[in-house]
Amino acid sequence: MTPIVWFEEKCAIGMVNQHAAAFTSGYSNNNEQAPQQEQGIGEIHAFVDGIVLNVQQHASYFESKGGIVCPLDCSAIIGHAYAEWGMDFMNHLDGEFSCAVWDGKMQRLILARDVYGKKPLHYYYNGKELVFSSEIKGILKAGIVPDVDRISLSDFMSLNCIPYPATIFKDIYQVPPGSLLIFNGKCLSIQRYWYHDISVDSSITFDQAVYDLENAIRDSIRKRLIGEDIYCFLSGGIDSSTVVSYAAELSSRSVHAITVGFAEDEANELDDAAIMARHVGAIHHPVIASPDSFLQMLDELVFHHDSPFTDTSAYPSYFAAKLAHEFTDIILTGDGPDQIFSGSAHHVFAENHDIFTSRNWIVQFAMRFGASCAGCLTNDPTPTTFSRVQRKLYRESLSPVHAAYDLRSYFPDIVKRYMCSDDFWQIHVDNNPYRHPESWFSDAQGLDSVNQYLFADMRFYVPDNLMIKVDRMSMAHGLETLSPFLDKNVAAIANILPGNFKLRRGQQGPLLTKYILREICNKRLPKELLVKKKKGFGIPLGKWLRHDGGEFLKQVLLDTRTLSRGYFKKESIEKMIKVFLDNRGDYFFPSVNGLVSLLTLELWHRRYLDR
Repeated sequence: MTPIVWFEEKCAIGMVNQHAAAFTSGYSNNNEQAPQQEQGIGEIHAFVDGIVLNVQQHASYFESKGGIVCPLDCSAIIGHAYAEWGMDFMNHLDGEFSCAVWDGKMQRLILARDVYGKKPLHYYYNGKELVFSSEIKGILKAGIVPDVDRISLSDFMSLNCIPYPATIFKDIYQVPPGSLLIFNGKCLSIQRYWYHDISVDSSITFDQAVYDLENAIRDSIRKRLIGEDIYCFLSGGIDSSTVVSYAAELSSRSVHAITVGFAEDEANELDDAAIMARHVGAIHHPVIASPDSFLQMLDELVFHHDSPFTDTSAYPSYFAAKLAHEFTDIILTGDGPDQIFSGSAHHVFAENHDIFTSRNWIVQFAMRFGASCAGCLTNDPTPTTFSRVQRKLYRESLSPVHAAYDLRSYFPDIVKRYMCSDDFWQIHVDNNPYRHPESWFSDAQGLDSVNQYLFADMRFYVPDNLMIKVDRMSMAHGLETLSPFLDKNVAAIANILPGNFKLRRGQQGPLLTKYILREICNKRLPKELLVKKKKGFGIPLGKWLRHDGGEFLKQVLLDTRTLSRGYFKKESIEKMIKVFLDNRGDYFFPSVNGLVSLLTLELWHRRYLDR
């Protein structure tokens, strides 16, 4: 792919984007060409990572006003949009992209990121110079000396990922989703152009909501049917099946559905996907992955994340993207409905146990006293009757939001205190990680409990976990993913719906997740897919980590380098590994994903800080 570069005395920008010209007939990659000078529009120079949608329509508009859109690509559209609408240009564009615009006349740089944070955009600013890149490794190539941000590391341990704008690197930040970063050579500012706001319209009927949402989803998928051949990931679940269903309806040619199965039975949905492909006449490409050793692959996954991580579905996602890229370089996915329409087990648990109800402060005080007394007797979180009582007392002493996210954490407070050195624990005390979810729920005050949780997921889980996993693992193979459910117009409908349109108790008692989406799917999907249990990408993580007596765990986590970093107590790490290998643990301690996070943290240190 030809790199595009532009530079002058005060600014230099480069781009490699094989999909910038995705709307140009016959576009191709050529890795042997020399870098080309970016042409710009007058003194405006634009660069994009990702795909701008509706390029043809935008081009027609700009040409009707006397502009010349040449070449017909995403960067040219962004440049013309900025020239036409100035700092409001992102509100007139649609797509899954981040971009950089240099305004030579105003002598300012604008960095912009899409509303869901689909595409990454990082920056380093020392008060004088601004260095930015899609990937953090690009910033480090500029000579920035890497260091760990210990507050972010503490947040990572408690929340399973790091809330934007922070990263694991000290002084390196993310441009927030739906925001502009503006730099004029003297000062830097962040300006939000889009906000994920949920404001329920109590007057809307369920039938009207179904009608409006169905049209929004159909239009979102239509915009993303790019190229002559349309490819979709198909798992057999309702999310990806919905995408395939609409794509088949809208495309003039048979769509291609790619299903990746794994040798392990618990990750295999090939039969369900085949049923759906036949149902809509899609050309089905079932492929079986025989992935490399998970433990051997961890370092490469850390490299693509630029960070430690906890979401082990990144591993099958990596291989799914690798195999899909043999067919195409642009593919539609079913990501997003769990966080938009309430499909997570966390949401179901919260509703079933009414966990966000305010608590009596006297009861909380009594529980806190009881938990403290229990902690004085022992701080060992190894599962026993006594430790389980301590857990319950402690969680009942917390605020509802703190308790909910402590329950989700792979290092709940009790475990984290047991694991951490005194110095590292003090960082937790001084910078309570749960300040983040408390602020999200504070911003969502007045909403029903379902929408409050969804608001928090959209603020945090989608950009800081889901989109990182999807984009990094797919772009590791040059595969661009498009997510129709993560669309501003779909959000405009979903964000006015009451919680019981999304999560509703059925006639037989159990809660029905993604209720409104299921209503749409009733007339589009085979009945057997509508009643199947949610699977997702499952891998036998515990089995793999126990392989060879847990030798890999011991070699990495008990290594002198690891223990010398000052984060964790040696005896606690040893106990965690022993309890795990003896199979005496539970979800609380030791968490399998928690072990992976410790492994990836150490591998990250060795790759980025020790070299």
